[in-house]
Amino acid sequence: MNIISKYKLKILSIVCFNLISLSVYIAYINPAKGYEPSIYQSTPSIVWIFLIISILGGVTLIVHQIYTKKYESNNFWLFGLLLIIFSYATFLSLHIIRGYYMWCMTGDPASHLGVIKQISIVGHVLRSNFYPLMHIYVTELQQILGLDLIQLHKLIPLYFNLLFVVFMYLFAKSILPNKGQAILASLSSCALVHGWNLNLTPNHLSNLLFPMTLFILVKAFTANKMQWKIFLIITVLLYPPFHIVPAFALGLILISLWLPKKIFSLINKNIEKDNSNIESIDKFNITLLLTLFVWGITWISSFYVWDWTIRNINTLIAEGGFTQLFRLIERMRYAENYQYNVIEYILKIEGGALLYIILSLASIPLLWKEFRVNKEIKNLISFYGPFLMISLSIILLYLSNMRFGPLRLIFYIIVICTIFTGFIEYEIVKKIRHVNGIYLNKLALGLIVIFLVGIFLSGILKLYPSPYILSSSWQTTKTEVEGMQWFFNNRDLEIEISGISIAPGRFADLLLTPEEKRNQGILSWYLSEKMMAPYHFGYNNHSSLSELYEKDAYLLITERDKSLYLDVYPELAKDRWYPSDFELLESDWGVDKLYSTGEFYIYSIINKTSKCEND
Repeated sequence: MNIISKYKLKILSIVCFNLISLSVYIAYINPAKGYEPSIYQSTPSIVWIFLIISILGGVTLIVHQIYTKKYESNNFWLFGLLLIIFSYATFLSLHIIRGYYMWCMTGDPASHLGVIKQISIVGHVLRSNFYPLMHIYVTELQQILGLDLIQLHKLIPLYFNLLFVVFMYLFAKSILPNKGQAILASLSSCALVHGWNLNLTPNHLSNLLFPMTLFILVKAFTANKMQWKIFLIITVLLYPPFHIVPAFALGLILISLWLPKKIFSLINKNIEKDNSNIESIDKFNITLLLTLFVWGITWISSFYVWDWTIRNINTLIAEGGFTQLFRLIERMRYAENYQYNVIEYILKIEGGALLYIILSLASIPLLWKEFRVNKEIKNLISFYGPFLMISLSIILLYLSNMRFGPLRLIFYIIVICTIFTGFIEYEIVKKIRHVNGIYLNKLALGLIVIFLVGIFLSGILKLYPSPYILSSSWQTTKTEVEGMQWFFNNRDLEIEISGISIAPGRFADLLLTPEEKRNQGILSWYLSEKMMAPYHFGYNNHSSLSELYEKDAYLLITERDKSLYLDVYPELAKDRWYPSDFELLESDWGVDKLYSTGEFYIYSIINKTSKCEND
């Protein structure tokens, strides 16, 4: 039954492609003029509306092609997927289109850019670098393209996000028996559910390439061709120097692929023996696992991070201490004391992931039934083993006091669940074909489209840090970078640094050469608790901020600091900082303003004792 004519679908495609172009143009002519607490509020609403309409158009076109089975005879579904991908790329690059100078320079990307600059200067990787692959890759890319690192550090994550979709399609196609299922899995991979999108770090980029690894793994165990096995061996050898977390996840997958078939064998004694699938435990699988384990331990144990890990494990075994779960509960209680809804926050951050997990679990009965009539489904079922193993690892990590964030592993669960999501979405559409009545058909398909677009909206709203997800924007303005450069050029090395959210060590990694960093002395990435500016700058109990400092100090204030308890955490302002507190700095007799750009301020706090000595 043809619910929408092909002519109407062509008109829909043309309109949506034009809307994407218009949204890019409107965003471009409305650049950021300074620090923005929320890119969602600062970007014209029409941009978001056009992009969401395009997502709606792409989802509608794909669901229609799956429903009518037209995807089997033509490639018109590809236009729907292209609409999704173009919209996806636009969402991911809005901060670039709108002229954000840099991104997340108060975090890991700043230090990684510093390492890349250092490689360009000295011509080799330092021995202390335990994940050099990304740094080498970006250095080579910079040399080949001749692009400035400021441009490159924003473009590379976008490029890897696009590769993520390509390899998710190849992975889905290699393991799902039906083309329609692979198309819907690819659609679901663009929904920005996993959250590892924008930052230039080894962990982000290695995660975005993980579907490539899974695709190669499936081909190596099913195609029975030596070239795929060679590719897989190379991947296994490269992952530990890329990042140890995806290497750990890959190890869990290799360990547990056999579990579902073993469980099924125990239940169904009549299962036929079949060694031509990825569930089989053979010498190659064991060799891969041992290679990954030995090489991973050998690699990581060559660096200082291994000493820290061993000490942490020793503390866990010998002393116990607060578990990750205990810390999580404490943070939740703290948030609830300020009237934050923890459940609402979890749904905003992990709502899409939870839906994918629920759909994956709901697929089990369907897959069980399908397996009896379609043996090709066995390779898909085998990925319930890694799903279970990684889930158990997250639980165990929460029950330990390891500093490693357990939720970093949820990315790999989402990648696996995306495949199951594509499978069950296809099954739902297939069931709708047998519903009697054109209006019921349209209603059911409409609900599917709304559901899919809803998942996209959930991912879009958490893509950029904003007050919606209780996070300050990672935008780094040019004035902030220039201000930190001025500070490093003019600071007195004997005077300590104070502030609220400033990260002096990160900016030192970004802006200074190795020699300049040595001249600056030891600068920690973040301010110690001792050097954090006192709440309300002490004006609720003292006449001057200088009365709270034992020695002279620099106070570095950014626009992010002023926005933090005005836009992001207004409920905490009464215990932290009001906008009026920043205004009082201007008239504080113990504070001198040394530098100001209107968005970045450097003050000198003159301690009363030292002032008397100078007088």
